[in-house]
Amino acid sequence: MSDQDPQDLERIGRYRIVEEIGRGAMGIVYRGEDEALGRSVAIKTILASMDDEEQAGYLARFKQEAKALGGLNHPSIVTVYEFGDQNGVAYFAMEYLEGSDLRSMIAKKQIDLVNAVEIAAQIAEGLAFAHSRGIVHRDIKPGNIWIVDGKRAKIMDFGIARVRTSDVKTRTGMMLGSPKYMSPEQVLGNPVDNRSDIFSLGVVLYEMLAGTPPFAGDEAPTQMYQICNAHPGPPSAKNLGVPRTLDLIVARALEKDPAARYQDADAMAWDLRACLPELTTGVPGEMSALIATPMSPPAPITPVAHVAAPPPSAGMAGLHVSGRFDSAAALARFSEPRGEDRRLLSPTAGPAPIPRRWLTDSSLMLAIALIASAGAAAWFIATH
Repeated sequence: MSDQDPQDLERIGRYRIVEEIGRGAMGIVYRGEDEALGRSVAIKTILASMDDEEQAGYLARFKQEAKALGGLNHPSIVTVYEFGDQNGVAYFAMEYLEGSDLRSMIAKKQIDLVNAVEIAAQIAEGLAFAHSRGIVHRDIKPGNIWIVDGKRAKIMDFGIARVRTSDVKTRTGMMLGSPKYMSPEQVLGNPVDNRSDIFSLGVVLYEMLAGTPPFAGDEAPTQMYQICNAHPGPPSAKNLGVPRTLDLIVARALEKDPAARYQDADAMAWDLRACLPELTTGVPGEMSALIATPMSPPAPITPVAHVAAPPPSAGMAGLHVSGRFDSAAALARFSEPRGEDRRLLSPTAGPAPIPRRWLTDSSLMLAIALIASAGAAAWFIATH
């Protein structure tokens, strides 16, 4: 890296620097202008004020972020346009997003229940897409979720993402991630997979619903102890508007044992979307079954022009059910009986005569009509 600090630059690559829009411990983010295409971009750079060892490690993760994001094209993941290195200044350009990060919206209490569930479902869908390509984010938190137009979520900052083919190693004992949103396996230094991101999303969802994170404490050791040992109360204990279905979803996402959590982010997204009607209409859904068995996308239905009737079984070899049976016609035959119908309905027919006074009672006549129509239907089916 050169001694030139990115903050002194007027241009980076083909981009004109417009203004600084963010600064962290490791880098600066600018709003830039792609003059060739006439569009605004966000440009992320690395600060040059690190020692050689720290700089080498961060640069490796920085390049990994660009590589990870460059291979992901999903509505819930920020789009990366280009990665470069100019005069020792590493940078990558990505889509410029208007809006606010989720952390600010939570702090300002700008998220209602429906919006919280919708945002969480979008994040889950974006994570499922990344996971399907072998990428685990490992740092899902409100500060890494950008919200466009108050409702569209974009996952950002894959800087510590673990790619299956990655050659980036961390020093022994070096912890990557934000303690408050880590999974238990991250805290313990165990291997992580996609279920770690699901736990972190559960923490984010809890905070959106309850207004406070599930694991309290100002110091990282306290937060990490609670992540591994504490069982927070349901979000509904802090926000009475939260339905039981959301309590169940959060509880499953926050299981300490990864095997007891949602096994993929798509399943969590489906459950979240399945409870949206309850939030908008107030009518409870069948979420108990969804929690017991994660909801799966419905199988596609293939239109069938005609399905042939199956051959009769051995016990029904002589019976053919006609598709021409008309119950209305059977009732009409009962109302004006003729021939065999008249004999069957005669008060003197059969071993148990029907008292004539019944025939003048309209309520009993209705009961007889139903019985007789059933008998006529059975006779018609058997003889046609």
